[in-house]
Amino acid sequence: MTSAEAPTRRASSAAQCALLYQAVVEAQRWITSIYRLDLDLRAEQFVVDPGTALRLLPPDSPRSGLVVVEEPAEISVGIYIDAADIDDPWTVIEETSHLLYLAWLADRDWSVSRLVLEFQSEVDRYAVARLSGRDGLGCFEGFAWCDWLDAPGRERYATAHQRASAYCRSLERRHPRRADTPALLSELRQFYRVAPDQKLNAA
Repeated sequence: MTSAEAPTRRASSAAQCALLYQAVVEAQRWITSIYRLDLDLRAEQFVVDPGTALRLLPPDSPRSGLVVVEEPAEISVGIYIDAADIDDPWTVIEETSHLLYLAWLADRDWSVSRLVLEFQSEVDRYAVARLSGRDGLGCFEGFAWCDWLDAPGRERYATAHQRASAYCRSLERRHPRRADTPALLSELRQFYRVAPDQKLNAA
């Protein structure tokens, strides 16, 4: 690498970070507004470098995801987004959803399974898409499983995806019109607050 290339790469990296932080801020704004969440955190401050995050995670972890490090006195949490996913708003929403849901549950001393965490993020993607004027159910179409998923991981994601798809399709049937938005928001907010161990049965 020549001396002329280094500043260019640094500038490109800084620009990518700025875009990512803004995308996370926007994702938090949408999610907290939809569910009326009062969280004392700024999600962009929990963004971790993907290389750093992956060194803390098991092999074959996703290229973008949530990182949780448990220590004797505290638990550290962050989200990391691969450069290839920075322009994908749904990946950013999904990982921001994980962070915000964990924070909301922590305020209530509630634990959550990875299945329910994934399930809620699928519902959040639908909600943001629907309420921003897009096809909410499109979030459940045109996807493929990642090669790195092992059998338990694939089963977990498939179950979360199928259950969230069924729940969101039921929302579409009950609240199909723009005029139904207040009722849709009311149901989404109530559902968000269902205890994690009851959420799948309530869907």
